[in-house]
Amino acid sequence: MCRDGDLCRAVAEMARGLIDADLGSGLFKKRIARSGAGKRVGYRVLVANRKGGSWFFIEGYAKNEVADIQLTSIRLIQRQGLMLMAMSARELDEATGRGKLKEVDGDAET
Repeated sequence: MCRDGDLCRAVAEMARGLIDADLGSGLFKKRIARSGAGKRVGYRVLVANRKGGSWFFIEGYAKNEVADIQLTSIRLIQRQGLMLMAMSARELDEATGRGKLKEVDGDAET
């Protein structure tokens, strides 16, 4: 799987508007290049964004392992995104502290 630095760079790109797909409910899909191969055969990550604020890693997969996300999976992930958007700052801190949720800092691109 991609390294955290790759994920941080992807989020930094998304914060600048370079988004591959808007899945709704604050969820976005981004392609990440595989070392030596490029984005087309690389990784896909799904992240949630709290209305211009924090970004959270939801799911990631290699393109050669999953061709496309199924509609049922997108709907489930959208529900998760809606729940994430409804969480208070305290609930988010607790979830990240317990390792249930991973916040991605796009400002830390390395």
